[in-house]
Amino acid sequence: MSESSFDWQKLLPKILRFIGNTGLILFVLYWWGAVFYDGPFGQASLWNALLAIAWVVALVLVWLKFEQRWNKVLSVFALSLLVIVPWSFIQPNNDKNWAQDFEKTGHVTIEGDLVTFHNFRDFDYTKAGVVTPTWTTRQVHLSKLKGMDIFHDRFLGNLMAHPILSFDFGDDGHICLSIETRKEEGEKFTPVGGLYKVFELQYIFSSEEDVVRVRTNIRKEPVFLYKSAIKLDEIRELFLSSVEVQNELLGKPQFYNIINANCTTSIRNQIPKERQSAFDVRMLVNGLLDQYLYEKGSIVTDGLRYNELRDRCQIDKAAQAAHDDPEFSKRVREGRPGQ
Repeated sequence: MSESSFDWQKLLPKILRFIGNTGLILFVLYWWGAVFYDGPFGQASLWNALLAIAWVVALVLVWLKFEQRWNKVLSVFALSLLVIVPWSFIQPNNDKNWAQDFEKTGHVTIEGDLVTFHNFRDFDYTKAGVVTPTWTTRQVHLSKLKGMDIFHDRFLGNLMAHPILSFDFGDDGHICLSIETRKEEGEKFTPVGGLYKVFELQYIFSSEEDVVRVRTNIRKEPVFLYKSAIKLDEIRELFLSSVEVQNELLGKPQFYNIINANCTTSIRNQIPKERQSAFDVRMLVNGLLDQYLYEKGSIVTDGLRYNELRDRCQIDKAAQAAHDDPEFSKRVREGRPGQ
């Protein structure tokens, strides 16, 4: 018994040291990334990389200088403040040289039953991908809201996807909500950059002919269309909270974050905490978000198994065939479960 206890006493400090060292390495790696992506010389630039390397070299030299472990840790923390403090002052803003599809900041006004979308995105695309940018004003009646669909764009297969909500206002048409990284001219999305203060968050209200067609017909990405099974009053609440968030972003921009403010978790954040489901990794690695919704009973299945449902709900070919059809929304829904 004593020998076993003695062995454990020898092992425990090693375990704690391993955990501490791992935590310290992760800490340094994260703030190295902050210098690389958010440093003073532009996103992921060579000069930022050199500055980040110089910072790490300084950490190593300080670590080697001291003998006592706590002195080492405190010195690393002190040098880290040179990164953490200025990084904490980086603020989001709406006044940048935005890429064409993120140029306008939308907002919504509601007067009684009438909902008016300002800077509503309604871009047109030729089959060759030539873009006609159109930002317009769109109106619907809140009383006509009768349902919601979910477009699931698996642009990286089972690893990563982009959900788009489409609110059905009957004869007023469909209004899409796409929650995206607001990119500057020439800027590219990177998942790692999404951990830092690289991208602003943008709520885009748009037509299906824009945000869906650009994915199915121009980028040729696999997109699936599911009918939501949640109650109408919850759909209405989700729509109104989305409007509220977009209006807030007009005056108080926020950063996109791939963990707590991405295209999936942003929607979850809008749901009252007492109704939020337990966190699931598919909310982050969201290529299989539709599988999660299937298991939760949040989408109409018509009794089909998941793989069968997914096959029936893929709309790529129908969308491409209906590229110039004025009834694009109707065509992509024909024969889909729940429609």
